[in-house]
Amino acid sequence: MLIDYHMHLERGPFEENWWLKFYEKAKERNIKELGISEHGHRFKEFRPIYNHLPITESWCDSNLYEYKEFTMFLKKKYNLKIGLEMDYFPEKEKEIKELLQEYNFFDYVLGSVHFIDQGFGFDIDPNDPRWTERDIEEIFEDYFDKVEKLIKSNLFDVIAHLDVVKLWGGRKPKNLNNLYEKIAKVIINSNISLELNTAGWRKPVNEVYPSPEFLRILAPYDVPLTFGADAHTPEDVGRDIQKAYNLAKELGFKKLSIFNKRDKIVVDL
Repeated sequence: MLIDYHMHLERGPFEENWWLKFYEKAKERNIKELGISEHGHRFKEFRPIYNHLPITESWCDSNLYEYKEFTMFLKKKYNLKIGLEMDYFPEKEKEIKELLQEYNFFDYVLGSVHFIDQGFGFDIDPNDPRWTERDIEEIFEDYFDKVEKLIKSNLFDVIAHLDVVKLWGGRKPKNLNNLYEKIAKVIINSNISLELNTAGWRKPVNEVYPSPEFLRILAPYDVPLTFGADAHTPEDVGRDIQKAYNLAKELGFKKLSIFNKRDKIVVDL
């Protein structure tokens, strides 16, 4: 069963006509189960998680009541899961936990890291001077340290685009395999599911998240997977999902995670 659990409607309204553009593309690509996973930074209720990052203020354009009403309406008509992509900040674990307990209508929560130390939003601008001011090993180590803490926090159901820090291509640290092996051990000893995110094939790095090298390390442990195209526009819904399934099967993965009210159901891939 092909699933796409990573999709954002943020470039349009919470209206059925806009959703249908995504849904029709999913049908075209044989996606059987869809999940909408709006960014947490969109919602005023989650503003305390992001208030230390001024750049995110203009991204806050909605509220969770509106999101819940709209997605619950869609769920009655379509095979849809209601998700959330929440940024992880180690210093905000308490606030994240409390807000996810208060707003508990999600089927699943994706955990992701988009900001590292000093508020460096590494995926915003490839020409950000911090890419050259900081050592590449330091940037990747900082990123994977946050990912490790995210997994150990037990706040999330899925780790999203695990090595997205590589998105601009170019330099990679010499110790990348060591970082991969360390994170693989953390995942194996957790209950988290791993997302194969096909957006990396649309970025300068031209590689799935996480990389085949990382997946080869993890494959023998049969960690359950989810899949997402990370679409922000209808044409990207389901893009390369079949390709990602084929890769996972070739590497020996056998389990797929689907979710209902944050309960994980593991089925055959």
